[in-house]
Amino acid sequence: MKAVVYEGVGSVAVREVPDATVETPSDAVVRVTTAAICGSDLHFFHGKAPLYPGDTIGHEAVGVVESLGADVSRFSVGQRVVVAFDIACGTCWFCERGQTQLCEDFANLGAGMFGGGLGGAQAELVRVPHADFNLLAVPEGMEDERAIFVGDVLTTGYYGASIAGIREGDTVAVVGAGPVGYLCARSAVMRGAAEVVVLDREAERLALVTGASPAIVAVNVDERNPHMALSEATSGRGADVAIEAAGNPDAFDTALDVVRRGGIVCVVGMFSGEQVEAPLGVWWARALDIRFAGICPVHAWWEETMDHVEAGRIDPTPLISHTLSLDEAVLGYELFSSRRATKVLLKP
Repeated sequence: MKAVVYEGVGSVAVREVPDATVETPSDAVVRVTTAAICGSDLHFFHGKAPLYPGDTIGHEAVGVVESLGADVSRFSVGQRVVVAFDIACGTCWFCERGQTQLCEDFANLGAGMFGGGLGGAQAELVRVPHADFNLLAVPEGMEDERAIFVGDVLTTGYYGASIAGIREGDTVAVVGAGPVGYLCARSAVMRGAAEVVVLDREAERLALVTGASPAIVAVNVDERNPHMALSEATSGRGADVAIEAAGNPDAFDTALDVVRRGGIVCVVGMFSGEQVEAPLGVWWARALDIRFAGICPVHAWWEETMDHVEAGRIDPTPLISHTLSLDEAVLGYELFSSRRATKVLLKP
């Protein structure tokens, strides 16, 4: 089968690799009809998280069940499914409490040894362990282009906004207007925020997110001081909630800077080896509530998210800027890495 293969920092290729197969009775193999490039893939692409040359990559996929292990009971061959980006067992102490990102047997598609050695989803076939728990049926008539977002980035944005403590009428700052920030902002409006101020320096991304709702305001941080922008929007207090959606220490500092005293900072962006100095006395004196979302426990939230997509309450498809063939994945990574794309889909 063809798959996207990591070759070294800043380099991927499309190669022939061994077919994904059923290896345990709980496995399914899904024939991928649409995959996507995610911002967290860039952490591996840029060398911030470890992959070895030859590892396959990618974790967002929707497709059709190709084959099943003997223990899989919830799905059938030929059924359309979306794949969970993080693979959990479904039965351990953490999974039973909805904290599937902390699963005792946690794995992550396309993350090499860091993710348990599972193959990537930017491929013609992907093996999914514990398939009864890690697949979700796609509703009749829903196109791939909407369903694929439920397996990771849309559910991540919805989860991030949901745990951020947003109350009706709040002013929310979202730092980062990439796909996760866009979906956090959309979800914040759904959670009752009166105004969502999105902070970024990419004009096209800011224009996209402000077009999604009249409650969303864009601030280009190269043109306007973010602290002053939030101060002016809140009679000098600052944002009630600040969501860090970029996975960047500077973005984390900005979230801390724009939130009011007694406010909540919710860290949704992905971090790996980054470090920051923590002025604990300042944070303590300001009575800040700093919440780390961690990896999204997609299984606890994706049915709710899918319901919102099916009902038309949230539409992630405006994020899609490029749809390419799997053979064009190298171009897709170039576009996404250089911020010339907001979301790239790959069609095997």
